[in-house]
Amino acid sequence: MEWFANEEDDEATTSLLTHQICRNKEHDEDPTELHNEWDIQFNADTEKMIFSSRSYALDNDSPDSDTLDGNIVEDSLSNKLLDCCCGGRRWKYANAFDKTEYPLLFRGKHLIGTIIGIILYYYDIISDIYLAEEYFRLKRWEAFAFTASFILFPLLILNSINISWYIRDFIAERRKKSEVTEFSVWFLRIFCSMPLLSGPVARNIEYMYHGMKTRSVKSSELDIRYHYRQMKYEDTDAAMLTMFEAFLESAPQLILQMYIILTDTHDDSILLHIVQGIAIFGSWISVSGSLVSYQNALRASHSSKDSDVSARGTILYYLWRTCEVGPRMIVFAVFAAQFKYYMLLAVLIPHWIIMSVWIAFQKPDVYTKRFEKIIFNIVLGYILILSYQSVQQGRTRYKLLLYYFITYMENLAMIAAWAHFTDHREDWYYFPIIGFVICSMVLHILALLLYYKIYRPRNHYIISCLNHRKDAENI
Repeated sequence: MEWFANEEDDEATTSLLTHQICRNKEHDEDPTELHNEWDIQFNADTEKMIFSSRSYALDNDSPDSDTLDGNIVEDSLSNKLLDCCCGGRRWKYANAFDKTEYPLLFRGKHLIGTIIGIILYYYDIISDIYLAEEYFRLKRWEAFAFTASFILFPLLILNSINISWYIRDFIAERRKKSEVTEFSVWFLRIFCSMPLLSGPVARNIEYMYHGMKTRSVKSSELDIRYHYRQMKYEDTDAAMLTMFEAFLESAPQLILQMYIILTDTHDDSILLHIVQGIAIFGSWISVSGSLVSYQNALRASHSSKDSDVSARGTILYYLWRTCEVGPRMIVFAVFAAQFKYYMLLAVLIPHWIIMSVWIAFQKPDVYTKRFEKIIFNIVLGYILILSYQSVQQGRTRYKLLLYYFITYMENLAMIAAWAHFTDHREDWYYFPIIGFVICSMVLHILALLLYYKIYRPRNHYIISCLNHRKDAENI
């Protein structure tokens, strides 16, 4: 595993968790057209410029060749698509931008990924609401109360957080006496958060808007810089809100529904079982998708040519996270069903405390006030119940191994206890659950090793463009 341990991916959680502190939006000036003869000549000679750019990068050993080749192919396909749809008159080719100043351009994959993220967000919420309605119709009051509570309260919390960010941005903008954003836009932002409870969707829509503005030929250089900065702001905001929604709503909802299925004594209809399966699947992909979104936003915060990951890298990272959180949540559910929920809490609460203390000993450079540091450690300790997140720049080899050793021992102990003591050995799901947990753990290890081998950043620290951080020591 030496190749895995040499240069770890420095995905510091602090980069996004603290980005709100240093928000500083600039005034948007009148747009002017920036589609001169040089741009037209550049676009007409796309293939030659791509070849030249590729040779220069390979000679200087900047990004790894796989990521570079992926970007070249994507740029070429994007250019051909723009020629077909717009005749090259509406959008700028990727080659017209300075890679050092705009390392992460808004591309078709970002547009498609964002739209898919919005669809999955509503799919998760709507499927849970429909399941709660089914419990209500069947007069399953306890199941309805818990399901509805796990929908409503997390959405109120994350959208309240989103509104607090908007209010802080609004006050900062008015203090600068520069009305960059119209009052009607602020109203729509608040309205999307309350009562629509769609704060992450509003952020993603603004992310796509600013991203497309950076590629428009009608945008001046000042406009492009402004929209590029705002694009990254909205991307990080949306990633954090999606993370909140996943760990506050989706993960508890999945564990709850698995617990209800395993402990239910009612003769339920086939429709309810189908809806339960759809809701569980939606919660699972929501948690995994939030981790992918967070990781992409984290890489985007690093101004480097190789900060972007190819589509294959994103799929591999999604497989890694899916196989990490899936069996973890199922193990929690079956253990709680067999030994009651308070026994599960007896396992999770010590884990939560240990992870929070572990983070505190790492002394992440996030907040200065003691109370804020404690809250940060508690929140991140909760996230580490399900998924690993690094809190410091630098090598994470031993931290990663220690964390997964602890969680894997917990997973194996809980699934073994359930398999030995359960009375459901004759049920159809007994062996599938055991097989799913074991196979997912093996796939998780393989996906993790392959991702770090092929797609991790090369010789760079992931640092937020929104914060000034000290260089980490390479220990």
